[in-house]
Amino acid sequence: MRVIYAGSFSPPTLGHLDIIRRASALFDEVVVAVLSQSEKQYLFSLEKRREMLARVTGDLANVRVVADTGMLVELARREGAEAILRGIRDASDLPLEMQMATANRAIGGLDTVFLVCSPVYSLLSSSIVRDCARHGAPIKSMVPEQIVNDIYAACIPAPDLKRSV
Repeated sequence: MRVIYAGSFSPPTLGHLDIIRRASALFDEVVVAVLSQSEKQYLFSLEKRREMLARVTGDLANVRVVADTGMLVELARREGAEAILRGIRDASDLPLEMQMATANRAIGGLDTVFLVCSPVYSLLSSSIVRDCARHGAPIKSMVPEQIVNDIYAACIPAPDLKRSV
């Protein structure tokens, strides 16, 4: 079975990677879809987010990373996905996820499979990672090691050389 796991991944976290790794053991193929919505601001471009996820999932033979700006159900259809995969951090995620699952079933005829994240990542989010990185706080326990420097580079402005003179 091929599933599609979609999100903005801005930036990808160890929680995202945990879901991807566990899904790769459960399903024949996992298509990780990096999505972009025109009304949202992202720390990284769509292509950079796709590239970072491809880098951190490179060791998983049955995982493929794509990027798109359209509707998830349309992308799932093009990718031949048989179901949508969603990660659930805690009970507060469930109401919105249920609404989206119902809509995706009605619009695209796709069922949604939920994976509960590992407890160690239940309070982790991309926005927490961004906030910590902007303040120079450690993020190595929150994101894959391969992308730590990318995140700091995007969050912490280069020193203003004119001011230091």
